[in-house]
Amino acid sequence: MSKHLMVDLETLATTPDAAILTIGAVTFDPKTDKIFDEFYARVDLESVTELGMTVDNKTIEWWSTQAPEAQDEAFGDGDRISIQEAIDRFHKFSWHCSNFWSHGAAFDIVIIEQYYRALKKAPPWNFWQVRDTRTIFDLGIDPEMPQANKHQALEDARRQAIGVQNVYKKLLQDK
Repeated sequence: MSKHLMVDLETLATTPDAAILTIGAVTFDPKTDKIFDEFYARVDLESVTELGMTVDNKTIEWWSTQAPEAQDEAFGDGDRISIQEAIDRFHKFSWHCSNFWSHGAAFDIVIIEQYYRALKKAPPWNFWQVRDTRTIFDLGIDPEMPQANKHQALEDARRQAIGVQNVYKKLLQDK
């Protein structure tokens, strides 16, 4: 059984140096229905801006149009940790994963890699271990992802992992 990781971020910009608000991740086996563990961190914005990361006004405006529950989770004050601690915990969480997924090849993984560089750490993956849900979901197979609160990083990571599992299941059935 292989152990893959799905990561999702909520941010304050869409560039590689985007300020991170929350990090959600799950470990899962793409060939079964198994989700092993979950990770969630609400990041202290001051620790992010001290690293020189970007806050974009257009993204803040976009957040103002999102559901109140998503806004509360992304911007609420409780349970925040420094980005250094969040990355350290995420790194430990990712041990023994063989592949690393995100919803889009040029967003979540790229942003986290920027933080690893800023913190002078090596990311837990090699470039050949990175996977992209948008590519697999574009094969014409319905990923049948469950409904969830959008823009809540852990829920998004969980539903995207389930979508990957559903596509794998359908592809393997056709063999």
